[in-house]
Amino acid sequence: MYGLVLEGGGARGSYHIGVYKALMEEGIKIKGVVGTSIGALNGAMIVQGDYDKCYELWNQITYSMVVDVDDEEIEKIIQLKLAKDDLRFIKEKIKEFIGHKGFDITPLKRLLDEYIDEEKIRKSGMDFGMVTINLSEFKPLYMFVEDIPKGELTQYLLASAYLPFFKAEKLGGKRYLDGGFYDNLPYRMLLNKGYKDIILIRTHAKGITRRLYLPDTNAVLISPSGDLGRSIEYDRNRARANIKMGYYDGLRALRGLKGQRYYIVPKENKDYYFEFLLKIKDEDIRRLQKILKLPQIPYKRSLFEDIIPKICSLLSIDKDYDYEDILIYLLEKKAEKCKIDRFKIYTFEDLLSKVADKKITNNKEEVNPLNKLMEKVDILPIFNREETILEVADIIFGNDNCN
Repeated sequence: MYGLVLEGGGARGSYHIGVYKALMEEGIKIKGVVGTSIGALNGAMIVQGDYDKCYELWNQITYSMVVDVDDEEIEKIIQLKLAKDDLRFIKEKIKEFIGHKGFDITPLKRLLDEYIDEEKIRKSGMDFGMVTINLSEFKPLYMFVEDIPKGELTQYLLASAYLPFFKAEKLGGKRYLDGGFYDNLPYRMLLNKGYKDIILIRTHAKGITRRLYLPDTNAVLISPSGDLGRSIEYDRNRARANIKMGYYDGLRALRGLKGQRYYIVPKENKDYYFEFLLKIKDEDIRRLQKILKLPQIPYKRSLFEDIIPKICSLLSIDKDYDYEDILIYLLEKKAEKCKIDRFKIYTFEDLLSKVADKKITNNKEEVNPLNKLMEKVDILPIFNREETILEVADIIFGNDNCN
């Protein structure tokens, strides 16, 4: 049984939901959940067994479900499509914000009352905890559900997510602040409970995240492979995209898929990538030597002694690289440039077949006069790094080498 840690992050919390979908599909059993801010809110719905309800909520999320605003006006502000009347509206809202000392979060309170079932959580048999800061007493609070008085769970969930720009008010006679300002990834709560198997889901939102120290544990860290947007971006389209990313990032971690942007099934044959490199034609090795400004020594020797190390330097790959790392990284670069859908599980051959007949770089001598100058001084133009990487990928994954 695993413990699950959900990092705070406001609207970025939609990512949690995608990862949890992957956990369920892979049969991962969760015994306890802890989180901060939106991590606590999502965690509550997971513990009470209402994942589907939480998933639908994020699929329909809007700004007005969190704070008292007009969604159409917010969208205009974001898109910068403002008329004079809109500017007057913004002016009035700013006055209202200052007058009330923050946003009215009545919609969020209603949301918690509607979606959180305290009785289900208490009867779930699962550990559930959260973090908040008690401003009235100037101290952080790490609380499990058994530490919270009955009937007050939603109040403490709200306290865990209480941001400074929310309308200032007391909860139960005290003032609270979002727990992310003290501990945005409260994994120590599970360590202190004796958990050894822990899954941590990051959002990389602003906040205080304690240095990860997980000795003698089986820890799985799942982080976003792309931009999750802003913490205040309560937009359903962004949320749906984050859910999809979370799902595939979760599968990557759980199944040991390869790749940084794409999701590639690892090879059982560990010699596959070495053999792939051996098939690169001599004339293409010569082209690589020229592009990378390398001496023209015998082909296969040059490939492994000079070309591969130079490519690793371009890719900023650690010295402990293997041929799989190099080829997958290059293939991802080309696939991304070709705008191949990344949210799909591929074999190496599957992804290769989608890019092999696509040339994505031009002849630099024809289009870039500066490159002619670089030829004379025999150094690699580091400011053309991306272009050089793509040209290398074009050669290695060209039709002639892929057949």
